[in-house]
Amino acid sequence: MKKTRLLILIPAIIIVAGSSFFGYRYIEQRQKEKAEEKKSQLPVLKIEEITYSLSDFENYVRQIIPQGQDIDNGTLSQLFDQFVEDKLILYSAKMRKMELTESEKQAFWQRLIRDYPPQEGLKEQLASDQGLEDSLLVAKYKYEKIKDVVVTEDEIKAYYQEHKKDFLVPERVMVSHILVSSSDLAVGLQQKLSKTDETAFRQAARNYSEAPDAYKGGLMGVFKPGDLPYDMEKVVFGLEEGKISQVFQSPYGYHIFRLDKRYAPALLEEEEVSRKIRNILMENKVKDIIEREVEELKATYHWQVFTENLPFKNEGKENA
Repeated sequence: MKKTRLLILIPAIIIVAGSSFFGYRYIEQRQKEKAEEKKSQLPVLKIEEITYSLSDFENYVRQIIPQGQDIDNGTLSQLFDQFVEDKLILYSAKMRKMELTESEKQAFWQRLIRDYPPQEGLKEQLASDQGLEDSLLVAKYKYEKIKDVVVTEDEIKAYYQEHKKDFLVPERVMVSHILVSSSDLAVGLQQKLSKTDETAFRQAARNYSEAPDAYKGGLMGVFKPGDLPYDMEKVVFGLEEGKISQVFQSPYGYHIFRLDKRYAPALLEEEEVSRKIRNILMENKVKDIIEREVEELKATYHWQVFTENLPFKNEGKENA
């Protein structure tokens, strides 16, 4: 009888102990969740009467960087500085009664939807996200500040004269190749093609090469030092113009390279780089205007950063 009671009691004890263990784990998990929730509500930024929490910053980050992607502390610090600047601009926009038109909102939602997989009710879901609408208002504010920025031809010319070294092109080579998986075939082709011209090489590439560029007669493209793997680069740049290499083995198979043309170092003409210069100057002007505007807003409004509530180190200015 005693033995029977003991056998009955053992499972009961195990059940009670197990319930206690899982009950403890549940309480521990809930306490952890509550602590995280409380932490997310801590203030990290205050602009005049408006306070932003850590949760607001986390939502801001999720709009910029996909969820689940690792973010280092340096990047988080830069994003927080950007968060502060955008919220200052948002506050200024609202103080100036700046609003979004319905057509601006609709155009924004349509552009945004293209980046998402098809989903019923997606437009309504995005439209209800105040953070996205705020980001659009910030973008409109910035556009109003920079919409009249222009870059003149004289500015392009002056930049070209002052930065000619940036437009020096190093030695480059135009290269073709034949790629096969058989070493015997590669050796046979190399011996045959070493005594023929470019036309024969192109035809052999079309007939035998297993590379994606075979249909182009094996034309790989134009390369400068550093573009190709080091061992491959040594072989290619060591060739004379119009000559082919010995068989070169890589993880892809067996190559025969041909140096089609060698280009000497050269200075690009202003006309060749004018569009690039225009973009550089425009980007610099826009950046300067926005930076000056942000500094003016920082001096105009009372704002404060609560660095002690950030889960990373931030070197930005804390208040004004």
